[in-house]
Amino acid sequence: PRPPNAFILFRRDYVEKHKGENTVSDPKEKTLSKRAGEAWKALSADGKKPWFEKAKLEAMSHAAANPNYVYRP
Repeated sequence: PRPPNAFILFRRDYVEKHKGENTVSDPKEKTLSKRAGEAWKALSADGKKPWFEKAKLEAMSHAAANPNYVYRP
């Protein structure tokens, strides 16, 4: 698999922090994933910066662990 991008890392952390809060009894209520997406969009560039740095580290780690990996969609 591909290394996670900044949003995927953010979403993973967001879900971990907020799971249990989502009780979807009303079908119009937003899912946890949608709320994570809205939270990501609301972040400033400075707020997103640590996630991009983590994604860069993940990509470097992935490249070291999988030197012949080539993404093929």
